Amino acid sequence: ALEPDAALALVCQRLGVVSVPAPVAQLLHTKAEGNPFYSQELAYTLRDSGLIRIADGECHLAEGRIDLNTVDLPDTVQGLITSRIDRLPPQQQLTLKAASVIGRSFGLEALQHIYPVAVDRVALPEHLAALDRLDLTTQETPAPHPTYLFKHFITRDVAYNLMLFAQRKQLHQAVAEWYETTFSPELALYYELLAHHWLTAEAPDRARGYLEKAGDQALESYANEEAIRFYSQALGLPGSEIERGRRAHLELRLGEAYVNATQY
Repeated sequence: ALEPDAALALVCQRLGVVSVPAPVAQLLHTKAEGNPFYSQELAYTLRDSGLIRIADGECHLAEGRIDLNTVDLPDTVQGLITSRIDRLPPQQQLTLKAASVIGRSFGLEALQHIYPVAVDRVALPEHLAALDRLDLTTQETPAPHPTYLFKHFITRDVAYNLMLFAQRKQLHQAVAEWYETTFSPELALYYELLAHHWLTAEAPDRARGYLEKAGDQALESYANEEAIRFYSQALGLPGSEIERGRRAHLELRLGEAYVNATQY
């Protein structure tokens, strides 16, 4: 936790103002209790909901409001972020949710490939610019291959968990297929990532194949603990039977990793 003055300075910096009205400072002190991220998201929630107004570097309470004591605000940072996402236009909400499937860091090309509404893909840079202005995401690298970053991993997790399971499943499959197509010559760099996406897409056989390859790669590099993790996960995947010869091969390789790690 930050000291009250430091928490207030952080909020002012994030809002781009010199100071905030006394009712805002009191609310921040009471609800956030110095937690930096909660303080920041609480300030953004007040701004996005119109409870405070920022103009020319100054922060004011909304017209006609004299205090914030009666305002009902979420008690968790996840609740604050959810309320902010709920206020977004549908296209920006979907942009945020689709990006969360790719990861905390995501590229525009991958997002355009998996975005469910094909006719809206051309507008994605505009949606991302709006999300940047709202401090939900930020541009990490510039054109011609721009990448973006969720401002905080909690923001990414909240956006991800707002989706239905069936929607997440379809998007994970789309991400996996994009990696397989785009990086086919250097797919070995993405074995673990592909296993994650195929597993979440409920394709255990596809996931097992990449876990086995990741395990072989780790074993050859003497990364025995990683190899143990990959082989064990491949053997323990639910939802499909492993052919006996393949199971034997995986168990043999797992045994080699255990021996190399002196875990007899």
